Amino acid sequence: MTNDEQQQLDELRASQSLTPAQKAKLKSLERKEKKAHQNDTPKTKRNATFGIVPTTELVSLPFRISPAEKQIMIDRRNAIKSEDAMLEAERLGGKDDLSNNMQMRAALWLMKSCSNEEVIEAIREVKLSMIRGRK
Repeated sequence: MTNDEQQQLDELRASQSLTPAQKAKLKSLERKEKKAHQNDTPKTKRNATFGIVPTTELVSLPFRISPAEKQIMIDRRNAIKSEDAMLEAERLGGKDDLSNNMQMRAALWLMKSCSNEEVIEAIREVKLSMIRGRK
């Protein structure tokens, strides 16, 4: 803000009655003054790291799933929502608790309770479905 503008601002603030044009000029000069003071004060910079830097110590494992496997997840989610909606609401609470991510994590917990033979058979079935999907 220049000295002339500062002087005009002081004069307009000191005057008792202002015309509409003077009021507009006063507002304009006050905005300029406010902007000048904002530029003088240093702003604290925030780190824009949300979504870029992980906030937990989880290991990321990128993997792909076939459209058939995706459909299995969708069908299971829809079945739970339609048949066991009350159970879902009581035990899980939120609508996002049936996301693909949560379903994959639940599958890992279920895999923990399976025998080695069941896991090997499931891996065999997955490999066969991948081969069938390529043709």
